[in-house]
Amino acid sequence: MEAPPVISARPPKYIWWAGGALLAIAGIVLFRYNPSQYSLYPKCQFYALTGLHCPGCGAQRALHSLFHGQFLAALHYNPLLIISLPFLAYAGLCYLLPTFTHWTLPVTPMRASWIKLIAFVVIAFAILRNIPYPPFTYLAPP
Repeated sequence: MEAPPVISARPPKYIWWAGGALLAIAGIVLFRYNPSQYSLYPKCQFYALTGLHCPGCGAQRALHSLFHGQFLAALHYNPLLIISLPFLAYAGLCYLLPTFTHWTLPVTPMRASWIKLIAFVVIAFAILRNIPYPPFTYLAPP
């Protein structure tokens, strides 16, 4: 009887290279074309249906501003995204570095309490940015 084929837990490297190339192209397009001026970007369907800001509203404009070195403007569009970017980058490096090298980074295991805290923060951010009184209006994108 033949052994079943071994399925790798990680996709092959060419998938990562293709994903990286697509991410680079998306970054170049986002750098070149301002989401406030061009309609080629998708609009937030939640905002279109409800008139309320979701936790991701302003993310495209925030990344565009960040690519142009305008940190405070990026923070004004979506502060939760900008604050979370270093953590997301580190998590991505922890996952991808062993795929391409023999190096690893220290990884803190994700506990259920951390996942609950992150979910609470995202939901609270979504609620607070829709309150139409200062200081909560500073959380909503302009």
